[in-house]
Amino acid sequence: MHDEELKQALLKMLQAELAAMHYYQHASQFLKDNGAIYHFNVLAQEELEHARTFYSVYPDEDIASFDELSQSLSTKDALLNTVDPQLLGRLNERTALKLAMKMEEEVARSLQRMLNDVSSPAARTVIKENIDSTLGHLEVIKEDYQRIFAEE
Repeated sequence: MHDEELKQALLKMLQAELAAMHYYQHASQFLKDNGAIYHFNVLAQEELEHARTFYSVYPDEDIASFDELSQSLSTKDALLNTVDPQLLGRLNERTALKLAMKMEEEVARSLQRMLNDVSSPAARTVIKENIDSTLGHLEVIKEDYQRIFAEE
């Protein structure tokens, strides 16, 4: 992957992580289960940290500061880029958890594709760590979903 491609991929993933953070913050208000609410709040924080790691390995100084980037991506824009706006209007506990699982699966696939194309050792390390964390997020959400809806 050439430098420009790497920069674009890292910027895309940084934005995806910030969008995921906004999703978890928004979707948590539709959850009833205290465990799932807690997990969505933790996941929102972890997505912010993921975004910081992508920012830390960005190989140039041609982007705004991390704070400026995270503030410029408004919650509304982030959510509209991540989730179908019609679904946001119909969110409930079940759909919030299902969408979160789908989002984490898509992020893991994107990260794996990026990892396959990146040669930078620092970027590879960050991407591998984020894949592991993303798969961990997916497991937490699946466990919440199973615990809440297994009896139905």
